[in-house]
Amino acid sequence: MKNRLFRIITIFLVLLFVAASVPANEVSAVWTRLFRRSVSLSQKSNIMASIVEQHNRDMIPVLMEALEEQVGSLEGSGDVTARLQVSDYTKMIIKELGRLKANEAATYIWQIVEAVDDPFLKGEAIIALGKVGARQYTNKLNLLLRNLNFNLGNIQDQRKNEIVAFALVIALERLKQPESYSPLFFASTGWYSSQSGVRAKAGESMLTILDDPTEQLMQIIKDNKEYDIKLAALVAGSKSKAGDANKAALAVLALSEGLQASPMNPTEKIQLKSLRVLALNVLETVSVKPEEAIPYMNKMLIAYRTERLFEIDEMVDLFETFGTFPSDTSVKAQTEFLAYLTDRKESGRVIDLRISKSSIIAIGNTRNPLGFEELTNVQYSDSWENSVKREAKNALSKLK
Repeated sequence: MKNRLFRIITIFLVLLFVAASVPANEVSAVWTRLFRRSVSLSQKSNIMASIVEQHNRDMIPVLMEALEEQVGSLEGSGDVTARLQVSDYTKMIIKELGRLKANEAATYIWQIVEAVDDPFLKGEAIIALGKVGARQYTNKLNLLLRNLNFNLGNIQDQRKNEIVAFALVIALERLKQPESYSPLFFASTGWYSSQSGVRAKAGESMLTILDDPTEQLMQIIKDNKEYDIKLAALVAGSKSKAGDANKAALAVLALSEGLQASPMNPTEKIQLKSLRVLALNVLETVSVKPEEAIPYMNKMLIAYRTERLFEIDEMVDLFETFGTFPSDTSVKAQTEFLAYLTDRKESGRVIDLRISKSSIIAIGNTRNPLGFEELTNVQYSDSWENSVKREAKNALSKLK
């Protein structure tokens, strides 16, 4: 019994040694011959399953040969079952080429993308292009996603389009090319259902392919009339890894856009307000305080004085931002507005306390001595409430 066991173990070890001693190119040649001898799809699938299990880059040539054979024959005749079998077989090949990062197979994989209508097979091929690093197809993938973002196809195909769009987002994220930022942005704001995951995944992908998308986002804000798109671009910029100077520049552009147009309906009114408020919040939080922002901020002060265009909460946001702009130009605009409030108060007009106090606090936060005269005027005025006078006194204590 012991001798028999010994012989079995010895034979097993010899077989392992022989297998290990066979050159890799010979192993590939063997599988290639086996594949070529197969006739039926069932035979091909069984052999291919064995090849795939090895996860061996030496098998790339036979995998490419098998895929090349499939190109042009995927949409042939046959019943549903036969077509599913062909699709599964092709997906098995494509998945393995992607796993092996076989860039040399990109041409055949792209031909599959172009040849098939099955969204699952097309999506698998698209994802494989990303895995193999087929950057030469980036622009074509961008174009596919752009067309889907426009929702130009038949409405009955929307679920299929969502499947393909999700695959495109995954592929473009892997390829990491700056020119993919714009189609990914519009996918993140597009028509896709929340169940598809396209918008959420595109939003994540945008953050990984480009640290500073300011240039692209500025172009989006300039080129698009829809206020929700302008707002989405500003949101994307605020979440990006761009430096404070570029975030500030984007916010200035967004603020100018938010002040140029008049809303045509309640939805646009909300969108424009959101655009202005977010722009102000970005300008408040960044370390760079561009002088280019001050004319637009002052424009809001003037519009409030003449037409009461903005709601109180938005004006409070404006003053909080003004408080972080210590330049003489900024403080001059603020003191002119405070002088206007004081004149109205002394003429017997009712002034909202939130407006007056926010204006005073902002001037104090600048620490610029140019605010001294108007703050002192408020402190000693007989017309202002005591709470406003106290606020002016506190602001004066902050001035240099």
